[in-house]
Amino acid sequence: MAMAINDRTAEFRSIVNETKRRQNTKPGAQRLLNDVQRRDANGEGRPKRSEFARKAAEVGRGISGTMAKLEKLAQLAKKKTLFDDRPVEINELTFIIKQDLSALNEEIRGLQALSKRLHPKPDQEGENNKNILLLLQGKLGDVSANFKDVLEIRTKNIQASRSRTEAFVSSVGQHAHASLQQSASPLYGTPSRGTPSPAADLISLNPMGDQQLQLQMMEEGQNTYIQQRGQAIEAIESTINELGSIFGQLAAMVSEQSEMIERIDANTEDVVDNVEGAQKELLKYWSRVSGNRWLLAKMFGVLTYTLNTGAQIPAIGLGTWQSAPGQVKEAVIHALKSGYRLIDAAYCYGNEDEVGQGIAAAFSQGIIKSRSEIFVVSKVWATYTTRCELGLDKSLKALGLDYVDLYLVHWPLLMNPEGNDDRFPKLPDGSRDIIWGHNHVDTWKQMERLVATGKTRAIGVCNYSKLYLEQLLPYATIIPAVNQIENHPALPQQEIVDLCKSKGIHIMAYSPLGSTGGPLFQAEPVIKIAKKHNVGPASVLLSYHYPRGSTVLAKSTTPSRIEENINTLIELDQEDIALLDEYSNNLVREGKVQRFVYPPFGVKFGFPDKP
Repeated sequence: MAMAINDRTAEFRSIVNETKRRQNTKPGAQRLLNDVQRRDANGEGRPKRSEFARKAAEVGRGISGTMAKLEKLAQLAKKKTLFDDRPVEINELTFIIKQDLSALNEEIRGLQALSKRLHPKPDQEGENNKNILLLLQGKLGDVSANFKDVLEIRTKNIQASRSRTEAFVSSVGQHAHASLQQSASPLYGTPSRGTPSPAADLISLNPMGDQQLQLQMMEEGQNTYIQQRGQAIEAIESTINELGSIFGQLAAMVSEQSEMIERIDANTEDVVDNVEGAQKELLKYWSRVSGNRWLLAKMFGVLTYTLNTGAQIPAIGLGTWQSAPGQVKEAVIHALKSGYRLIDAAYCYGNEDEVGQGIAAAFSQGIIKSRSEIFVVSKVWATYTTRCELGLDKSLKALGLDYVDLYLVHWPLLMNPEGNDDRFPKLPDGSRDIIWGHNHVDTWKQMERLVATGKTRAIGVCNYSKLYLEQLLPYATIIPAVNQIENHPALPQQEIVDLCKSKGIHIMAYSPLGSTGGPLFQAEPVIKIAKKHNVGPASVLLSYHYPRGSTVLAKSTTPSRIEENINTLIELDQEDIALLDEYSNNLVREGKVQRFVYPPFGVKFGFPDKP
């Protein structure tokens, strides 16, 4: 039988406290324990155990306590006395141990349920919990077996005690009967029923009746004792039956665990085989697609480029210029749901509030989880180029954001900030109200100060020609991160693109399709490439910008087109690129390039096609 483990922690702590008290009464006495050791002794600083570990420890302590009670019961049950002098204590211990075993069995079942709930899938901690459960079940099984053995010993002792008692009573009765028969004293004579004669004047006593009365009382006491013993035996037999039931449950649990382990082993073997097969297939697939960078980018996320600030900007974004009022919010939501992560906005477009509503809805619907997942662009309009921070504040308020990722100078000019319209002030003759003599470099200096406010993460320009960039760069403390220009095969603007690349300025292309139903959709090389890749002309024109290293803005409010624009991008091969470059070069040589966006400002911005 396993020995009980005595917990002497309290005794140890009392000794430590007494030693500490004595040291405090003696000035200058050296401490036996330092602070770290004292905290360890008090149980401080230990890592908090898990719920399963705490409950398992409680079950272990319960098993140890039950073992101690069982040891005491065994000592009492093994006594072989003529009369059972402690039946109540034995019965109480038997009842308590039986209750403890039942409670511990339930607690182990609760631990099994807790382990399954915390670890529904096989893992290392779950396997450790299973081992602990098997150990506890084994310990409990040992205690139950010992309890059964003790009860059997107790039953045998009761039967032996009953036999000895019956033999003792029988011998005492026989001895008393023999003694009465051998006595010749007249005092013990049986009186006659008639009237005694005067000569027979003797005192008549009846001691025989008294002894019989004593023997009868003794027999009644023994009968009561035997009844109690019979009841005790019945209780023991009932307990043994219950223990048999517990053993049956434990056996069923062990059988279930064995079956589960066998299933896990079989499943593990199947999983290993499946994983090995999947690895082989993935390696084959990887060998086929590893050379296709465009396909890999579409497989593993949105293509991005690195700006000169170190930030990542997506290769494709949703444009919102000229989007119909009331449709922008849903367009933004659908774009973000479809995989877009760049939204291009501007104060001039007059729909930044709808853009903000779409972004907020995407957050509430769980389409995007954090602000860092999206790249938002806005622009300072020409009526605010002397009040750049005020223009940015208005855009942030409309967008419902604390900052934008990129803030651009929309056009390098100044319109009358006190004119007759906040966005498009006009003179009486209907022309734009321009403030002549404004230097766009001064606007850029204001833009540079905005970076320190944290309201924008990067700054850049829009619609800057090679001439205007050459005027700006010598005075720029911060090199523009982006130059957003109209760009497509019919307007390559190669001299601007080349200059920006040499200075680390990223190109962002707007109006990549030219115009709806425009000549680009009927251009021979565009149609030829589209047929070759089995896509539409729009997919070719959007994909044109990837080999050029540019971000492209695809504007649409139609859900199907929003999806098509991002899902049908292709990687153009060298033959495709050569066809489109030849088409562009011919237009440049013949002076037939086409610019589809050029507001009537009346300002010369230095574009070769707009002298």
